[in-house]
Amino acid sequence: MTTKCSSSRGSSSSSPSLFLSPLTKKQLIDVLDLLERCGFPQARWCELGLRLGLYKNTLDAIERNYPGDVNQRLLECLSQWLSRADNVDGKGGATFDSLSDALKSMNENAVADKLNQE
Repeated sequence: MTTKCSSSRGSSSSSPSLFLSPLTKKQLIDVLDLLERCGFPQARWCELGLRLGLYKNTLDAIERNYPGDVNQRLLECLSQWLSRADNVDGKGGATFDSLSDALKSMNENAVADKLNQE
């Protein structure tokens, strides 16, 4: 998957529902790279996890398991999201659309806009 924030969403794709298609753990590095390219501040990993449907106890465990390592915390948070842990399905599942919604709810509008251009 070679996504870029500057490409246009669905321009010549044979699958217009790609933005709503469920993501899998195999796409973890793609999602992480995309968030990095779009300028997501890694320090906000915990709030992102909550808005994606992960429970606080899950996020607390991630924080305990990776003390002082914000990059690894974000990676594990996204991994749990892609595994559809906790209430992820109740928040729209593991899709680019639900990720965009979570970013917007955090007022990370510039990041969400770049993601939406994908």
